Amino acid sequence: MKQLVFISIGSNLDAEKNMNLAKYHLDLIFDVTYSGIYKTPAEGFVGGDFLNRVCKFETEVDPYEIRLMLKKIEYDMGRTNDQKGMSSRVIDLDLILYGDLKINDHELEIPSSDIENYKFVLEPLAEIAPTSIHPILKKSYLELLNFL
Repeated sequence: MKQLVFISIGSNLDAEKNMNLAKYHLDLIFDVTYSGIYKTPAEGFVGGDFLNRVCKFETEVDPYEIRLMLKKIEYDMGRTNDQKGMSSRVIDLDLILYGDLKINDHELEIPSSDIENYKFVLEPLAEIAPTSIHPILKKSYLELLNFL
């Protein structure tokens, strides 16, 4: 059964080029709808501004397989192992929602806590899914944004 999936996308190294390249890679695999692009300062470290957006698509692909696909795109785009945590990065592709599924293990956290913790994830999510309901918090993304 198809599930509605949301991915957060971010970059602060050659960000405009890499956001377009990430879109190119995702569009080769899925029929994707994108939010606008949001510019935000680096958080938790000194670095250039980030460009961020969220995209959505429907798929029957397993969430663990999607995670592997996203990691491959990151690797193909030049992301290295030292580009994690609070640091500059070529591209960051994170699976943040997979239908109403709830997973919290060593590989996946769905829904991602980034939704409620970071405006740069919640704001573009609320743009493309304002009335969708968070599977745990039971509030719409627009409501969550208004409380931020």
